[in-house]
Order: sequence, then C-alpha cells, then structure tokens
Amino acid sequence: MEYFDDDYFDEIKPLDPKKVSSLLDEGGPLASFFEKYEARQPQLALTKSICRCFNEEAIGVFEAGTGVGKSLAYLLPAMMWAKQNKKRVVISTGTINLQQQLIEKDVLTAKKILGKGFQDMKATLVKGRHNFLCLRRMSQALRENDFFTEGQEELEKIKEWATETKDGSRSDLDFMPSEKVWSTVCSEPDNCPMNKCPYFSGCFVMKLKREAENSSILVANHHILFADLSVRAEGFGYQGTAVLPSYDNIIIDEAHGIEDAAQSFFSSEISRFALHKQINLLYRFRRGKQSGILSGIVSISKKAELFTEIINLLEVCSASFNVLEEQALQILQSYQSKSLTQTSSDETERLLSCVDNFFKNINNLNIKLENLINAADGEEDEEGCIRDGLVILRRLKKMASVMENFLARSEFPNDVFWFEKIKTSQGEAVRFIQTPLNLAPIMRRSVFMPMATVICVSATLKIGEDFNFWLNRNDLYNFTEKKIIKDFFPSPFPYEKNVVFNIPTDIPMPDENNFQDAVNETVLALLEITQGKTLILFTSYDSLQKTCEYVREHIAEEIKILKQGEADRMQLLYEFKDDVTSCLFATSSFWAGVDVPGESLSHVILVKLPFAVPTEPIFKARADLIEKSGGNSFMQLSVPEAVVQFRQGFGRLMRSNTDRGIVTVLDKRILVKRYGSIFIQSIPPTIQCFSETRAVLNKIEDFLYN
Repeated sequence: MEYFDDDYFDEIKPLDPKKVSSLLDEGGPLASFFEKYEARQPQLALTKSICRCFNEEAIGVFEAGTGVGKSLAYLLPAMMWAKQNKKRVVISTGTINLQQQLIEKDVLTAKKILGKGFQDMKATLVKGRHNFLCLRRMSQALRENDFFTEGQEELEKIKEWATETKDGSRSDLDFMPSEKVWSTVCSEPDNCPMNKCPYFSGCFVMKLKREAENSSILVANHHILFADLSVRAEGFGYQGTAVLPSYDNIIIDEAHGIEDAAQSFFSSEISRFALHKQINLLYRFRRGKQSGILSGIVSISKKAELFTEIINLLEVCSASFNVLEEQALQILQSYQSKSLTQTSSDETERLLSCVDNFFKNINNLNIKLENLINAADGEEDEEGCIRDGLVILRRLKKMASVMENFLARSEFPNDVFWFEKIKTSQGEAVRFIQTPLNLAPIMRRSVFMPMATVICVSATLKIGEDFNFWLNRNDLYNFTEKKIIKDFFPSPFPYEKNVVFNIPTDIPMPDENNFQDAVNETVLALLEITQGKTLILFTSYDSLQKTCEYVREHIAEEIKILKQGEADRMQLLYEFKDDVTSCLFATSSFWAGVDVPGESLSHVILVKLPFAVPTEPIFKARADLIEKSGGNSFMQLSVPEAVVQFRQGFGRLMRSNTDRGIVTVLDKRILVKRYGSIFIQSIPPTIQCFSETRAVLNKIEDFLYN
C-alpha cells in the first residue's frame, strides 16, 4: 500500500532529469522492448523539462506535437516523483479515450520501464459519481415501479447486472440504458447518506474512493478536477479527501480545452428537464398511484396541511416555466442562443416578466417545502425522506438563484446571462445559463496558486511563435508568483513527405451564394477518388446535412456514409475505424479527440475555417470586452481560437509514424485574407497543392495510387 501523509514534510528528493530521460533513450529499458528502436529526441527533452517542473515547483506550459510520446514523457517523472516523495499526482485529461489509454496501456508500459519497486504502484481512473450505480436508489426505483414497460425492462437488467459487476460503472453494462432510467439509479453527490446507508459496505463509489486514497496516480477528467479544486478553494482546504484525495501536483493533458471545461463547470443553469426531475422526485401521480418522497415527509411532519399547497405549487412552477420557455423560443426563432444584451428592450422586458413570475413561484415553493421539512420528526425518518428532501430543496434553491440573478443582472457585470435552444426527443427546449465572463482569476486562484506543480501539455497551445494567447486566457501572462517553464517539442512524424495539403483556388468564398453547391460537388469528387477513408469536418450542422444528403444521392453504394447524430460518437468512430470504405460527416466535437491511425483515415476535409459564430453569447461578450479596451477582437480572439481548432482538425490525420494522407481545406480565405498565413504557418511543413480543383484532384490521385 502506498503511504500518503498530508503532514509529510521530509526533505524533497529531486528527480535526475538525465536519469529519467535515459529510460526512453537508445540503450534504455524501453529500447529493449523493440527489435529496432529509435529514440525520439523531442520526447527526451520534454521528459527533462517535466522533471524540472517537479524539482522547481514550477508551472509547465508545453506544446508537444503528435507523435512526441507525451504520455510516457510525463508518466515516468510523475511516477518516480510519487514514489520517492510520497506525493500523489493527478493527471487530468479532456477525453475518456485518453483516460482509458493512460490506465489500460501507458501506465503499464511505464511500470515495465521503471522495473522493480513500481509493479505494485497503484493508478486509478476516477470517474464522476453519475457513472456509478447506487444500490440504494436502484432499490427505491424497483419499489416504486414507476417506469413504463421499456424502462422497467432496463431496470430489471440493471438489477441482474448489479449482482455481477465488480465496479458498478455504467461502462461495464452490456447495453446502453436510457438517460431517464440511469439518472434514476445512478449515484448523486448530494444525495448520499454515506455510512448510514444500508448498502454502504457494497457501495461502488466508496470502493472507488478507497482505491483512489491508496493510489499514487489519479487519472480524471477536467470536470472532476475542477469539482475538487472548487470545493478546496471555497474553504475545504488542500488536505484530506474532498472529491479527490489530497494532492499538490497536477498534470493537465489536452490543456488547450481547459478553459472550456472551466466555463462549463463554473456556469449555473436551469432547464425544464432539470426542474421536472426535482419535481418528480418530490411527487408523481401516475397510473392511479402517488409516489415520490413528499408523502414520506408529510407523514412525519407537524405541518402536514402544507401537502396540498405544495402539490399545487409544483404544478404552478411547471406551468410558469413552460410559459418562460415558450417566450424564449419566440425570441430565439432562427438563433441558437442569445444573451440578454442581444435582445431588444421589448424582448428583454417580456422575457424577464416571465422570469420574475417563475422566480416568485419557485421561491414560494421553496419556502413551503422548507417549512414542511423543518417541522418533520427526524427520529421517525426511517426512509431518509428528510435528507432527500433537503437535497431537492438545495437544488431548487440553486435554480431559483439563477433566475434571481437574471433579474439582478446589473449586479453581476462580470457574468453573461444567456439562453439557448436544445433539441430533445420531445422537441425543442431552452436552457437559461449564467456564466463567468473572465475565468482567468478562477484558474489562478483554484489551480495555479495552491498547487506545488502544475504541468500543462497539448499538441495545440501556441499561436505563431509564442504561448501568449493561452497564457493570457489562463491569467499567466504576467504571472510572477511562480516560475513558468515554456517550451515547444515538434512532431517527429514525416509530414513533409507523407502529407499533401490542398486548397482548391477556384472554389467560391464562403459568403458567396454558390459556396454550398461547390462544397457538395467537391466533397463528392474527393470521396470518389479516395473511395471513403475520409473525415469531413464542418462548422455548421446545416451545411453538414446538405452536403451529406447530396453525397448520399450521388455516391457509389459501396462507400459507407456515417453521419454525426445518426449514432452515438463511440459507435460512429468504431464503424469508421472498422470499415475502410467509410467516410464520416461531423461537426465541432469531432475536430478534436478522434484517433484513427492507418488507412481508415487517409483524408481530412476541413470545409471552412473554424471561426466561432460571432453572435454566440460568451464569444460576443469577450469580443466586446476587447473592443471596449481598445483592442482588435478579430485578431486577438477570433483568429487565435480558430487557429487552435484548425490545428486540432489538421491533427486528426497523422496518428502514427507510418500514416500518410491528405488534408483538403475548402475555404480559400486561408489564401486570400491577410490572416490566412497564420493558419498555414501553424501546421508542420507539408507537400502543398494550392491550385484549381481539377489539379487538386489529380494531385490526390497521383499521391494515393502512383
């Protein structure tokens, strides 16, 4: 068992950068695993830099191109540091793929390289609670029998699986349960009776916590990292177990997405589905019977007369939110999202009138519910109804707080108040969201200041020759409290001979009427040459649908068309990897995190440069802030963000040293606009073909088949 002591103050034993990097060099243990081994010099240099960060308690900002081998470059120093200093290290990533790769492959390789003394070192993948089955909630759901046939069948399957599973993780199920069923039986952080639970001894979450507390290396996603750090920053402190056990060293992989993860975590929101979930937990009347915890609270409360009043208020809250949602949908119409600063004064007045009405109703509900709970006798509460009721009350108060802040938005000058459409199986719905505009101070206070070492790694952190854009976004540009070590480690892959970079010069500009038709025809022609093997990345789902529909009507049957939205992400990627004649039409989320080495992905088409939608509320608020301070929001925000996304999209092609293929950009702004050179210079040297479409097609055919 590893030993981690919060009061462990013995002298720190520094790492020897040369010794650690030699493990990956020719003649080292990694080389012995291969018949022909050639050390990657960028990997050795990155390993040394990471050792420096640990030794000097520094912040590391490192761009490591595809193929550098960054996982081993940080795992070896992290594991050696944890071993010799009894200090836990957290590795945070943006994608589940990388988390699984680290646990299932890279940590095992690192143990082999490090040899004796490291074979028993524990590394644990920490998932969020919602990924795990709660035996208590499952038992409650089975008792209430509140689902229709399909849901009840899923519940019975989960019950059977619960007797066999070792970790209780949803990923261990042999089927994908509906969100409605899983949300009823999964573990929830604020609804857990801990050691008072009758199922505590078999609790899957507690088992994971015990494993994490005995682990040297924790692998988690950015959301869990922020959940833990925010609890600590708000007063819990940096010793003991919060969401995660204590640690003072963090490695943030896929660090280009850390701000988006922070934005998501530190935002507050309310939607019809979030509201109805809490209402249904309180009270439901279906198929002639009542269910929910409200009846249980009433049975032990001295204010049982509030029962009818609360039921009426539940209906009033639901109805008034529906009116608010309808008003928001009328304002949005063709827009996906808007902030309150983007609506007309008349629209704002109408919307806030509905917000005010709903706020009064939910606030009234919260007062009555709190009175009912406070008058309940805890000694008679065998079912835990009071505890569950307090959890629901806390959630309802948080929703009410979002609405109250919408009404008092002038008191929050650093927040954006916005609303957006979401598509559901029951049609369109609306989320109302409050988001901090400037996350940099939060990053500094929660992440960079309290930790001994923070190492940020990604393949796309630089814009041009420097890290200034990323440093500014994370409040590190003028950061003097700690040493910052920055460096760039280029990809060792042979882009200059294995990648053709095409731009058809005769394609219309994106703002011209015939651009979509040209995209349809060009994509079809490209796919006919490559016979599938292509990832087509769009910036708009509408454009994706039009092109996909056109290609399906005209392409040969043997080429398989996969389209985002027709299956879940993992299924689409599995089919794309498995079938070399397939092509995948996708949007934003597929620009990053897609790892398909080999022939299946021989061609990436980037339909347009990935500029943010200028009316998107958070983006517009940040752009307005730059303009007000005398800056140029296009060059300081739009272009850098697009370059990072562009580099991510380009990086989908080369996933191994032997990969070869084509990247085609159908947006000639990259050639004719002054800022275009920033995009071209942001990628490695390639074979370039900037010519008319016919010449581009000939070049691709020649490269692939001759």
